[in-house]
Amino acid sequence: MDIPDVRYLRTERGAIAYQQFGEGSLAIVWTAPPHISIEMRWSRPGDLARWQALASVATVVIFDYRGVGSSERLPIDRVGVTEELCFDLDAVVKLVASTPTVLIATGWATRIVVPYVVDNPRAVDRMVLLNAVAHNPLQGTATIDEILDRWGTGEILSRGANIELTPSQRWQTGQHERIVGTPEVAAALFAASLDMDVTPLLSKVDVPTLVIHTGDVATVSPADSEAVASRIPAATFLLRPSSFFNWGDWGSDIHEFITGRRLTSAATRDLAAIMFTDIVGSTTTASHRGDALWRDTLANLDEMVVRVASDQRGRVVKQTGDGHLLEFARPGDAIAAACRLADEVRMLGVEIRTGVHFGEVERRDDGDLGGIAVHLAARIAAEAGARDIVVSRTVSELTLGDGRSYTSRGAVSLKGIPGEWELLSLNR
Repeated sequence: MDIPDVRYLRTERGAIAYQQFGEGSLAIVWTAPPHISIEMRWSRPGDLARWQALASVATVVIFDYRGVGSSERLPIDRVGVTEELCFDLDAVVKLVASTPTVLIATGWATRIVVPYVVDNPRAVDRMVLLNAVAHNPLQGTATIDEILDRWGTGEILSRGANIELTPSQRWQTGQHERIVGTPEVAAALFAASLDMDVTPLLSKVDVPTLVIHTGDVATVSPADSEAVASRIPAATFLLRPSSFFNWGDWGSDIHEFITGRRLTSAATRDLAAIMFTDIVGSTTTASHRGDALWRDTLANLDEMVVRVASDQRGRVVKQTGDGHLLEFARPGDAIAAACRLADEVRMLGVEIRTGVHFGEVERRDDGDLGGIAVHLAARIAAEAGARDIVVSRTVSELTLGDGRSYTSRGAVSLKGIPGEWELLSLNR
């Protein structure tokens, strides 16, 4: 799917940047919270898969509210004001008004769409709320002073995620923050949302509504979303655990809700040994070596990882900033590759940490992998130190017969993963 051009919807209050793609008998207006720009929506395979699935059944429109991203700038005292946000949403909905329209909102965009739907009960035919929350979910995660001081570094947005960011991922998240607007714009959005609570309006929503909680947004709990659903007369609530920022298997639920037919997933499920590696202390090393030498180091590391993976009958799924995601058919092959890499990367003057898990994955058409096993392997790697190879209990049990031994690290809680998991370190 090609990335659509950014176009501008001219209104008497200024221009609204939007993208439109897909075709079908329906229209979908997708709105995220204002601190997420459409410029951020095309950088991950999961996002592309999402848009492709929706575009197969509908004309989809995504947009930036005025005051942020690529849309018209606003005076700071109007940024994030509910009346301005609802004006923009109404303008975009009217863009596709000739077609039955589904409104999809994520996170605290709930507090924009609910007032809009209450005031415009015939504007949309159905509504989907992902990780819905009636109040400000960011309260307590940051202060106005912290936003003014740290916005643009990646720190503020990363607080809303259940993932540990690598230095390169943090830089990319910082870039996303800067695309949204200046620290003053971000602070204005935050301040405007502090007193917003749409709980009293929920009972007035007269639109069939599907509320889905994915469990991978740290600032929104299942109770938050279920509370929203319980107060909307015609709402259905679903729990659909996801591995990473709304990548879960909720697409089929939305498809069925808006078309009456269940979506057949393009992904196939398979068993695989999943390995994550990450450079330890990459920021410090990169600053010491300089940009040019560090690029050479990463290029040499990429070649080394591909070679070792191939030797052990595995493959590199993707490069992840300062590390790699790899898959192997057998956990023993993954362990062998992990041992080799832990030793060979030292020739490049770096150290890596490694995590390995064996489980069921979703194998996608573009070669990427998804599913809870991938998420779990990433979490395991985050528990490792320099040259450590940390594995799940499943991996240790499946490799008992090959002469390797492990030392238990005890049961630990992993972000975004229910329950406790016993992790073990490979004895080398």
